[in-house]
Amino acid sequence: MRSLEINTSTIIWPIASVFLIVSAMSESFAATPASTANPCPATTLHCVSYGSGDPIIALHGLGGTLYSWRNLVNKFPNHQLILFDLKGAGDSPKPHDKHYSIEDQANLILQFIRQNDLKNLTLMGNSYGGAVSLFLAIELSNERPSRLASLILIDSGGYDEDLPTHLKLLRAPLIGWLGLHLLLRFSIKRVLRDSYYDKNKITDEQVDAYVNPVKAPGARYALLQTAKQAIPKNIDQITAQYKNISVPTLIIWGLDDRIIPLKIGGRLHLDLSHSTLELIDHCGHVPQEEMPAETMVHITQFFRGLGWIL
Repeated sequence: MRSLEINTSTIIWPIASVFLIVSAMSESFAATPASTANPCPATTLHCVSYGSGDPIIALHGLGGTLYSWRNLVNKFPNHQLILFDLKGAGDSPKPHDKHYSIEDQANLILQFIRQNDLKNLTLMGNSYGGAVSLFLAIELSNERPSRLASLILIDSGGYDEDLPTHLKLLRAPLIGWLGLHLLLRFSIKRVLRDSYYDKNKITDEQVDAYVNPVKAPGARYALLQTAKQAIPKNIDQITAQYKNISVPTLIIWGLDDRIIPLKIGGRLHLDLSHSTLELIDHCGHVPQEEMPAETMVHITQFFRGLGWIL
């Protein structure tokens, strides 16, 4: 594990929204008791909540589900860990509409935050979920700064250039449809292999688990719409506001990420003046899945630096 510090800059750099992995609730994960089965009915989204204390909201990557955080469950005994399925993913609704933008996703989470009057909140997002978290952080900073206490970005999206291959394919007319309808298992297995440094950690059972949710009614449509709307039309206005995010921010990056390159992590570090960038050796795009222990080391150190106890 290594740390990297980079001087602040005002240059706007390329993107990181991604077609991550399509996840399913594994038997062992589903068996873990949640404090509340679905504490967010008012938002229409599905979520589960573990523990009590200051809240942590965790948002998965594009095509993923809250299963992505399974290895971090019960690692925050003094916090309430709230895991969401974003709109169109997992057990959340998949309506046949055009409202699958980052802003749409963020507004649903923001509705939950307001209705529950959450305070001293930590937002944690991986890949596409990181991009949604950044948008949320901007909104919360403008609306009520006291709500948000910290931000954790894990191999996060956030810019509008150098789009990853998976996202480009999903956004391409016909090609994205074919990939999800005729080559579904092949496509997901390829994304998994690209997302991991250690390919031996990927099992056939895991691939099966990732394939199944995409077969649900409306899931393919929702994923294609999310990919098409992954880059906001006003992206330049959004990235220009990153400098206004003043909460302590931890950026974690797999040093061997082939989905979103390390330079994106460095660019986020430049734009977020209160950030620290931590690297994990021999790790790909989803550190919380591939190397959860190392990921938790960085989160624990980050929280301790804020005077918090995990």
